[in-house]
Amino acid sequence: MLTATPIRRSITTAALGAALTGIFALGPGVTAASASAAGATAHPSDCKYERVSVWMTTAGCKKHNGGSYRATAICKDAETGKVLWFSGPWRQFGMSNAYCNGSYRTISAGVETSSSNKS
Repeated sequence: MLTATPIRRSITTAALGAALTGIFALGPGVTAASASAAGATAHPSDCKYERVSVWMTTAGCKKHNGGSYRATAICKDAETGKVLWFSGPWRQFGMSNAYCNGSYRTISAGVETSSSNKS
């Protein structure tokens, strides 16, 4: 088992200090360059969603703005009355569909958005 000696502690502290100095010295410039190169992202806009059938909902957005969206379905079990939330795949283009499973039936449709690309 290694024990912390004054020499080992001073070497570790010096190495950590040098690493942090390098990170902070480059940090703001690197962050600004990365943000401008990647482009700013925002939540999708002009989104529509609907309940298509007793088992399915659909959602889509005209502008992804660098973000992602997915359909959501709130579903109720016809036998037990239990309510669950289901979601479709993350998309940037096209429609996302969410499905209720088994004896569950849709009671509400929606769309979830994210400012990051999750698709």
